[in-house]
Amino acid sequence: MVVLGIPYDSNQTYITGSRFAPTYIRIASESIEEYSMLQGIDIRNLDISDWGDVEVSFGNFEETSKRVEHALKELSFAEKYLFIGGDHTITLFTINFFRGEVRKYVHLDAHGDFEDTYLGSRYTHDSVLRRIGEILGWENICLLGVRSLSQKAHRELENLGIEYYTSLEIKENPEILRDNLRNADYISIDIDVIDPAYAPEVANPEPLGLAPVEIINGLLETKPKFVDVVEAVPRDHTSITAILAATLIREILIILSKT
Repeated sequence: MVVLGIPYDSNQTYITGSRFAPTYIRIASESIEEYSMLQGIDIRNLDISDWGDVEVSFGNFEETSKRVEHALKELSFAEKYLFIGGDHTITLFTINFFRGEVRKYVHLDAHGDFEDTYLGSRYTHDSVLRRIGEILGWENICLLGVRSLSQKAHRELENLGIEYYTSLEIKENPEILRDNLRNADYISIDIDVIDPAYAPEVANPEPLGLAPVEIINGLLETKPKFVDVVEAVPRDHTSITAILAATLIREILIILSKT
């Protein structure tokens, strides 16, 4: 199982700094126990290899894409992957490389990320899901936890028949989360899907989000090959968002080891 940081954040438009997230999350992980009381497993007993961070080219999407591709070729021996971002565009790098292995992609996010272009670019945090849908096919993507998007994007999600559920729908029926995550090959977790009461340091915080325990409970029955955790903007290693992300990653690594 491979852990790889992709600290690319060159198109964030509100709160910036997710390039520091892989470092601060790793440091924060030293403050929490390796043993998970939720799952009864110590991650020190698992076969996990942290390969550090890709040396990205800030402001250059194409060059960074090449560098991530080179890194992933070197790591193609792995059976499972956990990626730490960076902004949400890092998912485009990994999806492009592993597109032939992803039949169902699930996008956990407060936002639709479905604009065709944003601020003149097709490759931004607000257009990620649309680009992924173009790569994988609309029928193979699902959006969970959304509670903020434009009227135009909302209409296009409906017209294209893309499956999506709001955070309020999931709170009313937790089976929505579990059912849609259960068969996912790739799960992308924007930390802002979690309510800012728990994770305030994110690129675009939105109220009315999910609780961390709801996310973890939804993940317990999953069998993905790929997971990424993106859009955290911790100010330092003491950030509660960094500590939450480190805890979430611990549980995800255990889940990946079981499948």
